[in-house]
Amino acid sequence: MTYRGQLHNFSNRYHFNGGLPANNTAWTTFSDAVVNAEKAIYYNGGPDATIIQTVGYAAGSEVPVFFKTYSTAATGAFANFARVPGDVAALVRYATTARTSKNHPVYLFNYYHTAGLTIGGSRDDMNAAQQTAMGTYAAAWIAGFSDGTHTLVRSGPNGATATGYIVQTVLTHRDFPRA
Repeated sequence: MTYRGQLHNFSNRYHFNGGLPANNTAWTTFSDAVVNAEKAIYYNGGPDATIIQTVGYAAGSEVPVFFKTYSTAATGAFANFARVPGDVAALVRYATTARTSKNHPVYLFNYYHTAGLTIGGSRDDMNAAQQTAMGTYAAAWIAGFSDGTHTLVRSGPNGATATGYIVQTVLTHRDFPRA
């Protein structure tokens, strides 16, 4: 995305349960499914968002076992869409059945940049059509993406599987380091 007049990369990390893709073909099938679903959450009215890569890791490792380069443009067609600054983000919160040692619920979060407002709407609220698209994407993670053998579902780093989601109506922010 463009941020402060320069191209800037942002990323999301997705942990998943349901198995590990067995080989490069399975990783590619899984990766392509995620990218094809995610591209619909970004506005297609300009060069704001392009998915450029995926990296896959084995559980518990920081050593990549899969890497694929993309140049996949956004496909979201959102009526009355107005861009917001690059560090403004949409937030998707996933519920799990896991609890902390103090019996508090464990949630999973993803922030997505290139979110937007509805022209003529609240300056704080996300574009409703984009919010719906993000809900569809979150639901797809809960249902799972296939690698050709396994159905891989959204989870946390400790294995807590997502059971539901909320796409926050109010936009938030995630700071980027200043160059």
